[in-house]
Amino acid sequence: MAWLDVADLRARLRGLEWEDFEVKSAASGVPSSAYASVAAFANTSGGCLVFGAQENGGRFEVVGVGDPDAIQNDFVTTCRSTGKFSTPIDVRTAWLEVDGLVVLAFAVPSAGRHDRPVRVREERAWHTYVRVAGGDYRCTPREEARFLRDADASPFDTVMEPGTDVSMLDPPSVRWLQAAVTRRARGGVDPVASDLSAPAWLERFGLVRAGELTRAAILLCGNSATRLRVKATPVADLRILATRSDEPLPPERWDDRVVCDGNVVQALAEMLSRIERLVPNPFALERDGVTRRAHGPQLPVLREALVNLLTHQDYGDSSRTATIRWFRDRVTFDNPGDSLLTPAELRHGGSSASRNPLIQRMMRLSGYAEQAGLGLPAMREQWMSLEGRPPEIASDPAAKWYRIGFPMRDDGPADRGARVAIPEVTPEVTPEVGPVAAVIGVIDGEVTRRELQRRLGLADEKHFREAYLRPALAASVVEMTNPAHPRSSRQRYRLTASGERRRLAIVAARHG
Repeated sequence: MAWLDVADLRARLRGLEWEDFEVKSAASGVPSSAYASVAAFANTSGGCLVFGAQENGGRFEVVGVGDPDAIQNDFVTTCRSTGKFSTPIDVRTAWLEVDGLVVLAFAVPSAGRHDRPVRVREERAWHTYVRVAGGDYRCTPREEARFLRDADASPFDTVMEPGTDVSMLDPPSVRWLQAAVTRRARGGVDPVASDLSAPAWLERFGLVRAGELTRAAILLCGNSATRLRVKATPVADLRILATRSDEPLPPERWDDRVVCDGNVVQALAEMLSRIERLVPNPFALERDGVTRRAHGPQLPVLREALVNLLTHQDYGDSSRTATIRWFRDRVTFDNPGDSLLTPAELRHGGSSASRNPLIQRMMRLSGYAEQAGLGLPAMREQWMSLEGRPPEIASDPAAKWYRIGFPMRDDGPADRGARVAIPEVTPEVTPEVGPVAAVIGVIDGEVTRRELQRRLGLADEKHFREAYLRPALAASVVEMTNPAHPRSSRQRYRLTASGERRRLAIVAARHG
């Protein structure tokens, strides 16, 4: 058969067992361990199982099978038995003659999303296996639950949360989402929706039903306590490291870190604000030839990757957090939950059932996401033109993990300083950004006066206080953590609720 010939088999036998290739002796019959391999292949990316070879001194040699007809019929029939497997497995068969010996090869297909996890019955119990680094490994209950969430006919974010209502949402986040969708409304979106009250608008877009919140509504706009009901771990974790990705991690593991414990809207605003400052932005003009370029050319691609990370992760996984690692030479986005697209669809563009269709729809309507699956080819092309190398994509169906990495030119520690220490919102070189907006843009959490001044790139303390800090305090968008002692050495500054709303509006205006 075309999918495997003798030359291909010999080449494989010269190496070790691969992730998609395994051999069994099968001298006198089908080995019981073969069925665990079938389940493992079906639960990951499929593979080839060969009967009639065995390991000898670290290499594989052909020994043949004793009764090919009987072994093939037994194996194929058992693979289709629902008494042995939770779903029938259709394997393709190839007979190969090697040095006068018959070898049987079976192609095991990858099971569909809604058929996983494929379980195999062993000694009166059902078990789930995955294929990892050339071996079959039994899944833990937590690992099996990840398969079940993806197989559920009702996507995770469409499920209703009992005992919830709109009072459990964060009002600024709801207003931001409603405003973003209204600004981007084109044809297919009902313009009347922009005039609805928040509860009615949420109902219109399917985020609330009969007064109860969907998980999508909670993840997108929930207050802290409510969001923790759906996902107990942070929404995203950004780690900034002064090392290259191929160097050992330092003992402290990161130089700076942003952990988003709020909802998806808040995480989007916070992460975008930080990524904007990390992306280098050498001086350049917009097409009008007058206005300075607002952001570095890599930002649109990284923004799309951020939105994908927030949209497609497995929010039901309570043990893992989506993580962005910003190295000197690359940026990686790691997501709990493997891709639901095939490798070909990832490369060339394509759509499939979404893990979180409601969140995906709202991201698209607000203008932050491309149509399902269509953004990756464009991201690849644009990154190639900017950095000379394409993004590196890996999807692991066994570990249920997805990664996309963006290689960057590394000019050494000096370049690191340019990427991290100098924010691109400096009013002195960007007149269209006001001082108060600039202060809002560089605050995350509680920060000192010195740190604020450094982030703004201002050397003159008096100028900073008079032109930036005092106007921000007077506008009630920034507050002191210790207002009773303004000159305290422990004084910190943070955004007020009004400041948080302004920040969301600023981010929306920049990317709307």
